[in-house]
Amino acid sequence: MNYLEFIELIGRRGRIEKSEDATRAVQSTLETLAECLPGPQLKSLAAKLPREAAMYLESRGDREEFSVHEFFERVSKRSNIEKPIATQRAWAVLSVVEQQMSLQEFNELRAALPKQYERLFEFAV
Repeated sequence: MNYLEFIELIGRRGRIEKSEDATRAVQSTLETLAECLPGPQLKSLAAKLPREAAMYLESRGDREEFSVHEFFERVSKRSNIEKPIATQRAWAVLSVVEQQMSLQEFNELRAALPKQYERLFEFAV
């Protein structure tokens, strides 16, 4: 899947009308994910995504531990939108990300996160 198709699918799943808003959702979600995933999972995930999306996964230093609520709060702040909308868009991004990975790779990604992060994968879009 190329980047344009990736953005369009996220837009449809997240009910995002403008491609700029879908791009912002990708950026804010993946940058936040990069803060809490260990390096091996970041590299594995980046290899599965279009190059333009993978660049948002570049490690920004040491892995941080924060709650799933803080995850959505960070996505909201980065996107400059209300938390409920940011949450819906993050779920859309993660559902499309899941499609790009094998089941084993996706399970490894999930296992690298604290148990409370299961809420990230409740794709209620």
